[in-house]
Amino acid sequence: MASTKAKKASPSHATTREQLLREEEMLEKINDFAKMIKRWERGHAMSLQLSAQEDRCFERARKRQQAEMKEELHYANKQLIMVRRAALRHLLSIEHLQYQLELNHLGKSFYAERL
Repeated sequence: MASTKAKKASPSHATTREQLLREEEMLEKINDFAKMIKRWERGHAMSLQLSAQEDRCFERARKRQQAEMKEELHYANKQLIMVRRAALRHLLSIEHLQYQLELNHLGKSFYAERL
């Protein structure tokens, strides 16, 4: 009788041991999977954070560039006005000399007050 009990005990003992090993392997796989998911979540969060930082950086760069362009246009307009004024002064002085020459040919002149 003892031999039949020993034979029956060993297969069930082996199956429980195999089941325990399989359960341990499954738990290990589950833990590995959970770690992988946590790593992925951290990586995803970091990528979202970096993306937000890049967006803010690009926005600041765009605003800075826009301000620089506005300042550049302001100074360009100012310079253009100065160039136009200088051209007008030159034109007026040339016309004044031309009128003076025409009047000299006629024997007339501009009135110039002497101090």
